Amino acid sequence: MSSVEAGLRDLIRALVREELVALHGDAAHRELVQAGPPGSTTPDGQPPLDKAIYTAEEVARLLGCSLKAVYAKASRGQLPGVFRVGRSLRFRGRELLPFILEGRAPSPRRSR
Repeated sequence: MSSVEAGLRDLIRALVREELVALHGDAAHRELVQAGPPGSTTPDGQPPLDKAIYTAEEVARLLGCSLKAVYAKASRGQLPGVFRVGRSLRFRGRELLPFILEGRAPSPRRSR
C-alpha cells in the first residue's frame, strides 16, 4: 500500500469517527444527518452513518471505492453484515461501521 493510499485510508477513518461522535454528541448535527428519507445523503454527499441497513451504493461511497469493488469484496467475504434482498446486496450498519472504523478492510493485493 502506498503512502497516499494509507493517508487516504487514515483520513476516511478520521472523518467517519468525527461523524459518529457528532451523531452521538451534537443533537443539531444528528438532526441534520437524520433528515430526509432513507437513501438520503448528508450535505457532503455521504450516506448517514446511523442507518441500520446500507445499500451497495452507499457502502461504495463510505469506502471510497466503486460499486463493482463492493460487489467483489462481498462475494469474497471481505465485508461483514452482507445479505441479499432479491438480487440486491444490503449491509447491516451495526456490523459494517465498526469494521470500517477499525480499518480492517483488506487490500485486494493481500487477498490474492
